[in-house]
Amino acid sequence: MARRPATRLQLGGHRFLLRRTQHALVRGDARMIDDPLRAQAISMTTGAVLAVVVFAVCAATAMLRPGGDLDETPIVMVHDTGALYVRIADTMHPVLNLASARLLAATPANPRPVSARALAGAKRGPLVGIPGAPTQIDPPLGIDESGWTLCDVADPPETVLIVGRTTSDTVGLPGGQAVLVAPRGEGPAATYLVFDGWRAAVDLRDVSVVRALHLEGVAPLMVSRSLLDSVPEAPGIAAPQITDAGAPGPPALGDLGVGTVVRVERAAGHEFYVVLSDGVQRIDPVVADLIRFTVAQPGGQPPVVAADVIATVPFVEALPVRRFPDRVAQGTAETVCAGWDPRQQNSDTNTTVSVGSSLPVPASDGVVLAQSDAEGPNIDRVITPAGRGALVRSTAVVGTGGTAGSVFYLNDRGVLFGVHDERAAEHLGLPGPAVSAPWSMLAVLPRGPELSRDAASVVRDGLTVARAIP
Repeated sequence: MARRPATRLQLGGHRFLLRRTQHALVRGDARMIDDPLRAQAISMTTGAVLAVVVFAVCAATAMLRPGGDLDETPIVMVHDTGALYVRIADTMHPVLNLASARLLAATPANPRPVSARALAGAKRGPLVGIPGAPTQIDPPLGIDESGWTLCDVADPPETVLIVGRTTSDTVGLPGGQAVLVAPRGEGPAATYLVFDGWRAAVDLRDVSVVRALHLEGVAPLMVSRSLLDSVPEAPGIAAPQITDAGAPGPPALGDLGVGTVVRVERAAGHEFYVVLSDGVQRIDPVVADLIRFTVAQPGGQPPVVAADVIATVPFVEALPVRRFPDRVAQGTAETVCAGWDPRQQNSDTNTTVSVGSSLPVPASDGVVLAQSDAEGPNIDRVITPAGRGALVRSTAVVGTGGTAGSVFYLNDRGVLFGVHDERAAEHLGLPGPAVSAPWSMLAVLPRGPELSRDAASVVRDGLTVARAIP
C-alpha cells in the first residue's frame, strides 16, 4: 500500500509541535508566549554566515597581498625572524634595535609586523643603529612612583639598588641616633658615623671621641663605598678647637674661663653651654663630653649657672658642632640602606638611612649585573618595577637639585643610557619631565651608549663581539 504524501501544512504543524515540545522541556511552559529558542537559532545561523564571509575576505586578501604593503610605515618587523627595519627616505635599512629605529624615524611608533616577502621588492640599505641601545623602551616612572634606595646586605655580601617606591621592612634611624660603619677593604682609618641623613668621619684612635660617643667595643658595620658616597658628608666628629682656652670669659660669668662647660637648669630639663671669649654657645651632651675630655674643667661636674645669668651673656655660634649625633645604635644589622626621595629637595638632606634584617623588597627580584663583585664597590643587582624604566636628570645628593644635570634613561636591566636632548627623549617615547635622581647612585650603574640621532645614523657592515658569555 503506497504511503500518502504529507502536505506542507502537515509538515509545518509537525515542526510547530516539535518546537512546542522542546520549549516545554527547556522552559517548563508549553504556552509559547514567545520563542527565544528560534531567535537563538537565527543568531547562530547569522553568525556562522558572517564568519564565513570574513574568512573568505581574509583569504582573498592573503592571496592578493600575502606580505602586507609597506606603504610609508617608518618601522617594520619581520614576524618570522623578528628583524627590524627602518625607513630612511625611500630605503629600508636593517636596524640594530628599537631605540635606534625610533631615533632615525623621529617617532615613538612601534614596529609593524610584516612578512619577509613584503620586503622583497623594497630598496634595501646597510645596517644602521647604536650597538647596545635598548631593544625595548619601557614607560618611565612618574615622580610619585620614583625613589632611589641603595642597600648593602651583609650575608651574602651584596649591594642592591632599588628604583621606585618601597614598602620598607627596614627601620629608619631615629633622629640623633647614629650607626658606625666602615667601607669594605679600606682599613679601620676610614670609619664613619651615619646619622640624620649625613655621614661624618670619626677617628677611633681619638680616645676623647670614643669615650664621648660610648664607642668602646662597638664594631663598625661593613658597607660598600657606593653606599657611603650616597650619603652626604658632614664635618668629621672631633673635639672642637677652642681659641684662648683657659682665658677669662665674659664678666657676667665670674671666674668661669673660656672652654668651661656649664649647665643651665630649665623647666623641661637642663642644657649645656660652653663659655667662649665673646659669649656662650649652646651645645649637645655629646659635644659637652668631647670638650670636657679635651679642655681642663673646674671641678668634677659642670658648674650650674642660673638661667637669668646666662640670659645676660651673648649667644654665639663660633664652634662648628651643629651636626653631631646624640647616641650610637648598639647591636648588629644585616642590611643598611640609604634612601633618596626626589620629592623632598627643599629639605636639609634628601637622604634617609635605615637598618634592618632584610631588603625592603623580595630578595629574588631584580637583575644581577655583569659587573657584580660581591664585596667590591660595584652595584651587584638592580631592582625596578616590572616593565618600567626611569627618565632621570642627575642632581646633587643634597640641596634643592636643579635642571643643569644630564638626562638619562634607565632600563629594567639596570643599564643607564645618556639621552642627547629633549627631542631625542620624545622620539624614544619618553615623555618628560625627567625626574631628579642622585648622581652618586647613577654614577655606579653600568653605562650604555648615548641615545642620539647622530649616533643611530652611523652605517656599518658588521659588529665586533666584545666577549662571550662565560
